[in-house]
Amino acid sequence: MNLTQKFAKKLKILREINNFTQEHVADVLNISQNAYSLIEKGTTKVSLDRLETFSELYNTTPTELISFNDNFYGMFLNPENPTAHSNVPPNLTSFEKKMYEQTISRLEIDVERLYNLINQLAANVNKPVEQQ
Repeated sequence: MNLTQKFAKKLKILREINNFTQEHVADVLNISQNAYSLIEKGTTKVSLDRLETFSELYNTTPTELISFNDNFYGMFLNPENPTAHSNVPPNLTSFEKKMYEQTISRLEIDVERLYNLINQLAANVNKPVEQQ
């Protein structure tokens, strides 16, 4: 795997753990979703300006984005099923831990918001029709 392919794979992982769509990242970059897809496939190389935009999007430095640690790729994969994400990544670097914690935090907020919506809906279901 060459550097462009490693970088492309890292971008895809970062996008997925941040729950971003390709369309969202493409909008941030002011390019089409198809053009962004080519970046994630490793077909299109990334300019320094885009590298800077990626680092802002993922709240990191360009250096962290272009540094490659073999654990980075494997930490999200289940060894028994290499296409499935693992729940507990082992041996995280500080950057990877930060990204993982940010994702967990966002998901916890989403879960709490959904519980609140469910409770509101349940309360409305139990009200008499004239009060709704």
